[in-house]
Amino acid sequence: MSAPQSNRAPHCARKPLLPLLALTGALLAAAAVQADPPKPAKPQTHVTQVLGQATYKQMDLAQKAFDAKDYKGAEAALDVIKAKYDKLNDYEKATLWNLYAVVFRAQDDTKRAIEAYENVLRQNNVPDQLRDSTLFAMAQTFFVADDYKSAIKVMNKWFTVVQDVQPDAYILLAQAYYQLQDYANAKPPILKALGIAKQRNQPLKENWLGLLRAVLFELQDYAGATKVMEVLVTQYPKDTYFLQLSGLYGLQGDQQRQMEIMEAAYLGGYVTKPADILNLARLCLAQEAPQRGVDILIAKFKDHTLELNAENLQLLAQALAIAKDTAQSIPVLVKLSSMTGLSKHYVYLGQAYIQTGDWLKAADALTQALHGKDLANPGSVQMQLGTALYNAGKLQQAKEAFDQASASASEHDAAANWVKFINTEIQRNAALKAKA
Repeated sequence: MSAPQSNRAPHCARKPLLPLLALTGALLAAAAVQADPPKPAKPQTHVTQVLGQATYKQMDLAQKAFDAKDYKGAEAALDVIKAKYDKLNDYEKATLWNLYAVVFRAQDDTKRAIEAYENVLRQNNVPDQLRDSTLFAMAQTFFVADDYKSAIKVMNKWFTVVQDVQPDAYILLAQAYYQLQDYANAKPPILKALGIAKQRNQPLKENWLGLLRAVLFELQDYAGATKVMEVLVTQYPKDTYFLQLSGLYGLQGDQQRQMEIMEAAYLGGYVTKPADILNLARLCLAQEAPQRGVDILIAKFKDHTLELNAENLQLLAQALAIAKDTAQSIPVLVKLSSMTGLSKHYVYLGQAYIQTGDWLKAADALTQALHGKDLANPGSVQMQLGTALYNAGKLQQAKEAFDQASASASEHDAAANWVKFINTEIQRNAALKAKA
């Protein structure tokens, strides 16, 4: 076993032991802890120690087994070193336990991994870098094991010793608080991370912003969540972000802005799913922009994004009616009524024909409505039919329709007046015909 050395030992140039050692070192920049942590303590001076030749060779065997994913073999190789535990220096002991932890983590054995990390920290003269990486790796392992309270506790300790904390560190702490549904404590670390990133001219990562949006949403700070979503759709445009931003405006009662965001996303190619397209069309109708809704629906019927089913056709017919495009609504209503056979759809068709003055076609549609499925108010339909027939000059048929309508309590008086009026008309026409 080599004696402790104060200068650089030849072993430093050797191949690093186990890939996760390097990984945990890199992960120090991705750790996490709450905002404004305690100021790091002044680094202590340690006696420099190195791995002995025999220890290094045995650890190299563990390395090779680990690389081959022979974790049991790697553990067995480390057990050989452990058998001579009393002869190891502090650095060798700490490194041994750290390697055990790596092997245990690779096997998802978090319990033994945490115990191994604790053994690393029990050693004297542990190099600062190994101590720091061990604390972080332990916190990370607690996180993986869903022990978020322990993860936070260890991370707070880690913050007291680490000199340079990267923004990702605060994000991991925020994630731990988020998992505990402690949203109030999750928010400050995220803001701290964003502040550090801005100071260092680093980009604001997508997952940071996404976590902040989720936290603010849970805190019911919808205005704040909206601002975060505006950054997300600008820096990381995705269909889900546009839809979430639109939804947030709707949640705050700003349906106009909700529609504008959805339409901008649609024009940018981010609204492609049928359900989202239909929602956009409905928003257009709600915001008195029916023609825009019509254009969207027709375009998506043409490119086959939307299915020509009854529900979608009814929405198009509604949009056309609100847009006062009666002529274009008629073929839609013809297809819709023949598809469903529902009385109400034939009524809509009859009303469209009435608006265009095509009284005979209106009468035909209303007659079909009387024989259609789910007839809800026959008296009302008979009244409309009588009106169409009267305007078509079919006085006797109109009288019969009004006679039937008079059986309805709600339509009785109006229908009776129509019958009297038509009888008068029939008598007047007969008199004129006799004089001629």
